[in-house]
Amino acid sequence: VASSQELQKTSPIDRLLQRVSVVAKGEDITEGSLLRASSSDRSPFLLDDQVFHKSVVLVIMDDDSVSVGVILNRPVSKGMGLKITISDEPTGMSRYVEIPLRFGGSYSVKGNEPLLWLHCDPLLKEAKIGSPFGARSDGIWKCTASDMTEAVGKGMCSPEDFMVVSGVSVWTKGEGGVARGIQGEVASGRFEVIPSSKTEGVWAFLLKQQKLTSENLDHTLEAAEQTWAVGAISRSSVNKESNDNQLPPISGLGDNYDEEDNSFVFKSGVKVSDLSDDALRSWLTVFFLGNPSYEN
Repeated sequence: VASSQELQKTSPIDRLLQRVSVVAKGEDITEGSLLRASSSDRSPFLLDDQVFHKSVVLVIMDDDSVSVGVILNRPVSKGMGLKITISDEPTGMSRYVEIPLRFGGSYSVKGNEPLLWLHCDPLLKEAKIGSPFGARSDGIWKCTASDMTEAVGKGMCSPEDFMVVSGVSVWTKGEGGVARGIQGEVASGRFEVIPSSKTEGVWAFLLKQQKLTSENLDHTLEAAEQTWAVGAISRSSVNKESNDNQLPPISGLGDNYDEEDNSFVFKSGVKVSDLSDDALRSWLTVFFLGNPSYEN
């Protein structure tokens, strides 16, 4: 815990988050950690950043100034078309496959490798295909498109064993404020740590997702929520943490917002969580499908 002298050098927000961060939050957050959006009945992503509602995030970098992660359960309406040649086939025939492209965040990555390729296959890890994030060798690994085509060509795996992500999400840290960034997001209850024991289960559900279309929007949202749900520590633990870390009232919902039972909109049977689901759906239809008037 920081000394009083050290705390005086930080901003009031940093001091608050540093004190909050001493509360146990499960496993430590490092590069390679998996997080899930808050399981609170009142989602912190109702009024802004709706794309994070019921999201699963992989932390890929965390230093003194910034945390960087990628959302994993947000396939978009584009796919990565690949022509794969299987080297051990006598004919040397190629086949065309399409891997769903996923939206990792609103910040683009420049350079020779703008896309992030991922896998979580034990055999590929043993063969040193790619590399882990940080010291988490038992988690999700990063690789390149060349790594993928080489491994598939050798018959070690299939293209569908990989994921490809475009864009990253960024959380900055205050000057001298170690409790901001993704650590601060967890401390404030906006995200929860997924136990490392859940990684394979989360990955398996992620691979079931398909390229987003207007026709499969409902199925895509359902699959994304299932992936998010798999990452829960346990129902009892999640409920306890939600109760222990209730967020302050959300402003902007109007006079009909019930402060006594904030899981429902006042004088209605509408749950605030359902409003958050609708907000996410609207976000996807506008930004991923380009159709703001889309309806069931």
